[in-house]
Amino acid sequence: MNVSVINEGDGYALSAALLIYTNTHRQHAFATKHDVSAIDGRPVIRPGTPFAEADYKVLVQALAPREQPQMRWRDPRVLAQGLGRTLWWTPPCKRAMFFKKSEQNPKTFEAFGTCSTPGLVFFCTGADLRVFAVKGRGRPDGSTRLYQAPFFNVWSSGQICVGSALRPTEDKRDDLDAWERMFFGSRFTHPNFSERDRLTVGIDPCEFWQAHLRSEEQAFPESVLFDINLCVGDLVELDAIDKLRARPQAQGEF
Repeated sequence: MNVSVINEGDGYALSAALLIYTNTHRQHAFATKHDVSAIDGRPVIRPGTPFAEADYKVLVQALAPREQPQMRWRDPRVLAQGLGRTLWWTPPCKRAMFFKKSEQNPKTFEAFGTCSTPGLVFFCTGADLRVFAVKGRGRPDGSTRLYQAPFFNVWSSGQICVGSALRPTEDKRDDLDAWERMFFGSRFTHPNFSERDRLTVGIDPCEFWQAHLRSEEQAFPESVLFDINLCVGDLVELDAIDKLRARPQAQGEF
């Protein structure tokens, strides 16, 4: 093994190593810490011990003494956060929406307006965004049922068809408003389902949104929401993304 060592004259010498072990699918991991000894002028990694939470704190303090974790205001919309993922909720409200006609569906249309929307749960994993609907105005918990987000350009897994929309830049990936602006600032072009009652129950989705744009209703009609047999708590599981990807796509999806 070739190891590059900083010269001792610089005040630094290799003293420890961190080894990370992952399972076959790289879904789970653990780490061990090891002392490093110099034998015949070469560094040798010694037997190790499990890497604990206290070790993590020491490592952060040593590597970034000026950037130690600080107390930060937690956005009240956030339901769960960690491992590069953020799960948040927005209550029912009115939003500006833009529709653009698509060659894939003759029923699509050109329009824009302000529409009432249901409560929504957004699930962001780095550069990936998914959206689901919930019923009611209360803050969701783990047992709250999820429904298909009734918008065009959304797949059965909740993943959105980004199209020409611009994702938030890397320095804005933690900005919840930036993700919501990306989604609602894009053009809704076509339903990702041709299966009846799959996007909006009891009414064709194009007919629903045309009527909803003209409607002056203050609340979104939750009766059209399609139950996808998932709860908010399911999204917190480490393998939630794999489960969503493995679900069969609805018949007729584009």
